Amino acid sequence: MEQYSTKRFSLEEFNKLEVKDEIKYELIDGIVLMSPRPNYKHQEVMSRLNLELSIYLEGKPCKVFTESELEFNNDVLIPDISVICGLENTDFQRYKNAPHIVIEILNLSSRYTDTFTKLYKYELFGVKEYWIANPKTKTITIYNFENKSNNEFSKHENLISSVFDDLVINLSSIFM
Repeated sequence: MEQYSTKRFSLEEFNKLEVKDEIKYELIDGIVLMSPRPNYKHQEVMSRLNLELSIYLEGKPCKVFTESELEFNNDVLIPDISVICGLENTDFQRYKNAPHIVIEILNLSSRYTDTFTKLYKYELFGVKEYWIANPKTKTITIYNFENKSNNEFSKHENLISSVFDDLVINLSSIFM
């Protein structure tokens, strides 16, 4: 279950927090969100998406990352998956620019944060596409912030990204 701090933290205070490895810490609007590591279904979907994206991005100037910290406007978010292009150096603690694609896999404890709060934050930050994968309904909803559109793809469909012209993922390989 996702827990929230009762006190507001600055980015500087957040950076000094003592953390536990089994907990994921994020900072949104001064509130610290703490959530346990994801369950196996969540990890299974994340692994399959990571694999599909890694294969697709091979030889391209983009890389796929899991649970990398993003920092912007004094917020620190940790999406399940990020696709970042144009990196020459990956020796950083937190990435401070907008990824091309950000993906969150829903679970009961993060549903509100992923579908409302992070949706808004990622759009403000300049992310091109935000994918919300729902293992329960076996769907992925893509919010394309550049086109101001959203599309939902189900298990028996091909997901089509507008960020990369030829990125197509058969969702039956993601939601087995």
